[in-house]
Amino acid sequence: MAIVRMALRILLSLPLAAFFAFVGWMKASAPVETLAQHGAWTVRIPEPLGRAVGVSEIVCALLLLGGLLPGRARVGAASAMILIVNQMIAAAVHASAGEGHALPQNAVLIAALALVAWLSRRYFSVR
Repeated sequence: MAIVRMALRILLSLPLAAFFAFVGWMKASAPVETLAQHGAWTVRIPEPLGRAVGVSEIVCALLLLGGLLPGRARVGAASAMILIVNQMIAAAVHASAGEGHALPQNAVLIAALALVAWLSRRYFSVR
C-alpha cells in the first residue's frame, strides 16, 4: 500500500510543482499587463505583494518536489497546505472580481493539493 501511496504522491506532485513553478515565475517576473491578459489574480493586489506571491509559489513548487525525497513527506504536505491557502485566496479574489470562470481551476488545484497532503498523513502521527 505504501508503494501505491508514493506513486500517487509522485503523480500528483510533479504536475502540481510544474504548474506552480510556471505560474509563480510569471507572477514574479512578467509585466503586469501580461498578467492581466492571462487573468492572474495578483493584478488586483499591490504589485510588490503580487510578486512575492509568485516567489512563494516557486518556493512551494520546489518544496513539493522536496517532499518526494525519503523522510521529507512533511515538507511536501506543508507546501501543499500553503498552496491550498494560496488557492483559497485566489478563488476569493476571482469571485469578488466576478471571474467565476476561474473558480473550477481553483477547485481542482485545491482538491489535488489536499490529496497530496492526505497521502502524507501517516507522517503526521503523534508519537
